[in-house]
Parts: sequence; C-alpha cells; structure tokens
Amino acid sequence: MNYRALRFDELTVQRNRGEDVAKAVKTNGAPGSQTLGVWLPMIGVSTNVVSVITNWTGEPQAAAYKDANIVGVRTRLFDTLARGQQPCTADGIYTHRWFIVAPDNVQVLTDTSVKAWKTMEADTEARIAGFWRCRELNANGEAVVLMIVYYPNLAAWDASRYWKPKPAAEMQPNRNVWGSLFAQRRDILLDSWVSVHRLAK
Repeated sequence: MNYRALRFDELTVQRNRGEDVAKAVKTNGAPGSQTLGVWLPMIGVSTNVVSVITNWTGEPQAAAYKDANIVGVRTRLFDTLARGQQPCTADGIYTHRWFIVAPDNVQVLTDTSVKAWKTMEADTEARIAGFWRCRELNANGEAVVLMIVYYPNLAAWDASRYWKPKPAAEMQPNRNVWGSLFAQRRDILLDSWVSVHRLAK
C-alpha cells in the first residue's frame, strides 16, 4: 500500500474518559484506512484530548465518531512527505513535533531531515515514524509540518538532543553529521514545538 494522506483527529473527551475513548476508537478503527496510532497525552496536551491518526491511500473520509464521551473533534488533513507507511505499535513514547516554515522551504526541510535520520537512527534509539505536511497554511500563510518519532523512553529522547553535550554512556560516532544537519534545519524554521504521547492499549 502507498499511504499518501493522513487524517489527524484530536478528540476532546469528557473528563477522565480518555482511556475509554481511545480503547474504543482503536478497536473500531476507521473503514478504508490504516490506523497509524491512537495516542493519549503525557506532556504538552490536555489529558482530555485523544489523538487519532489514520493513513489513507486516497482521499480521507470525514471523521464520524459515535461516542457520548466525545464532546469535540478537530480534524486536519496532511500529505505524506516521507515514511509514514507503517503503524506505530512499539511500547515507549512518541513525540509529535510540529515545524513551521515558509512554504518554499518545505522541500529543504524534508530533504535535510531525511538525510539526518540515517545517521541519527544509527546512533540513537529514535525511530522516525513519518513526516507530513498539513494541507492548510496557518493564519500567517506558513506551512505546518508534523513529524512523529518513537523513543523507548524519555532518557532516549534526551540522549538525541544534538545541541546538548553528548551523553557519557553514548558512543554516537555520527553525532556531528546529524547534529549539523539538524542545525541547518533549525536555521529555516519559523517555529517548532513538541508534545509527548503514549499509545492507547
């Protein structure tokens, strides 16, 4: 399958109902799609928001959730830039990293990132799940790009911060290579932020 589009649904749920909603959504899936992942927030997102991300070979269908515990749905559509073909299943943490760039810089952002991943993944436990561009520009006319990355834990996330001193216990022989590429990427960014999530069981 060649998944070319992604639907990112943020479900606002009744207080303390996130686990129940996530489990039901994961069980039911979305017809005609591959579930990339159903995530519960750990850091940076309200505990009452469940993120549901589905992959599509064609145009994504409209979200249709039937659960009294869901009080709101925000849907955004993305086009696949790199990877994004395999569902996220490993236990650990997943970061949802958002990049804001000028539309003309999306290709440079993608090419630089893909090049850096090769050596970064050789040096660290990070595994990039995918890279996607939102179909809508933000209010300032800027492009929004999503990257999802798996880490076994927060310590592994911290060990992959290129701008920090290399952890004493880490070899990371290619750190200068991917660190330099990420520094180049940073120079074209207008903004960036990250949230941390875990997969629904």
